[in-house]
Amino acid sequence: MFRSRLLLLALFLSPFASMAPAHAHGSHGGGAELEAGEFDFTPLLTVEGHAGLDDNLEIPEKHYAADFLIGGEFAWGLGNNKQFSLSAFVGPALVRGGAEHFYGEIHIEDHSEEEHEHEAHPTRSRVDFKAYLEANYKHSDRLNIQAYWSPYLVTSDELEFHADENEWEKFESKGIKNELGAKVKYAFGDGDVDFGLGDSVSDLIDGAYVSVDHRQGWGVDGVFIGNYTDPRLGVGFNYGETSFQVEAGPRYYTPGSYASDLDSRTDFAGEIMISQPVNDDVEFFAHWKVVYSWDKTEGWGRGYQHHVGTGIAYKL
Repeated sequence: MFRSRLLLLALFLSPFASMAPAHAHGSHGGGAELEAGEFDFTPLLTVEGHAGLDDNLEIPEKHYAADFLIGGEFAWGLGNNKQFSLSAFVGPALVRGGAEHFYGEIHIEDHSEEEHEHEAHPTRSRVDFKAYLEANYKHSDRLNIQAYWSPYLVTSDELEFHADENEWEKFESKGIKNELGAKVKYAFGDGDVDFGLGDSVSDLIDGAYVSVDHRQGWGVDGVFIGNYTDPRLGVGFNYGETSFQVEAGPRYYTPGSYASDLDSRTDFAGEIMISQPVNDDVEFFAHWKVVYSWDKTEGWGRGYQHHVGTGIAYKL
């Protein structure tokens, strides 16, 4: 019943197939330029249905979830087109399958015995809680700097069955996962590209940008999972009121001490994002994130990892 309701919710929210919008990830929800000393607060509610598919793992993992996040953004005008903002969102996540995890995290199986049966982890339903906190400094229309913290509360233990030992073992413990990150983005143009108004492909330079995003993650037991850095080349453009953003680049991943047998590696990562305003207060969004890894090692295989999501952001 839970799964059918979750799938219905995802279908209801997704005429497209997924983008986390600026509103849901800390960009200024108001959108207006603030004068020096001017203050603005934008309360926001975000509902998103999303799925993660890790097909490259030795034991493929999947998770389905619906997030209900409420919060807002405080923004201050600093003058000379500069702006500083603080954003905070918190709420429940209705989860089916494994919990969300930091990129690159895997479960190393014990191969001490000659024969070991690998089985998928049991599919369970659970209500977790997640939050997103961000500080954002807009230096100009071209340069933007962000720092963020994403805690995630796993509300119950996850178990897996080992057939060779005929017993259940804890696969993941309840507790709080943590992710810290920082991002710098530089735009080459003013971002005003609209194919619906007659702009051509040559005008895409006005929507082009480069960014560098660095993240570090810790498990519920405080163990350092690792870090990764995403340098991206991207482009954003509009077709009428519909906004598109496409970006891609290498992903440099370094595993933490929990997996001493894993080496650092370079993967490929990209994202496609779409947003469409419904009215002045409601925006639809969708996104698709994909990562491809060439490496094959213990517990980690060559192949793709996908994350798709779609939902709405509502200005309260």
